[in-house]
Amino acid sequence: MVGESTSDGIWEDTNDIITTFVIDVGGKSGPDSVNKAIALLGRRGWKIANTNLPTSVTMESPKWETDQLVVRPFDPIEVENKPELQEAIKKKVAKPTALVVVWAWEA
Repeated sequence: MVGESTSDGIWEDTNDIITTFVIDVGGKSGPDSVNKAIALLGRRGWKIANTNLPTSVTMESPKWETDQLVVRPFDPIEVENKPELQEAIKKKVAKPTALVVVWAWEA
């Protein structure tokens, strides 16, 4: 994992906690990394709820019905307001275009 950031907010009258993970899964490109991340999560029981490839995939938790993930290819705008993630990416990653972003939230 390259880095993570957590925030909370209100969505549809529910307090949501959202964690943004930036992960290097060893893919050659953003879409390849998304496919690798989906496969890794699938092995841990996460199920695909909605597919909008190559843009994103929403996955549901095998254990917690209100927890979901969105898996996306990395885009620098994802971390525009997260300086700690920007710094981690600069220090740890030679090819940011091959990263994946995972948004995890619980309601």
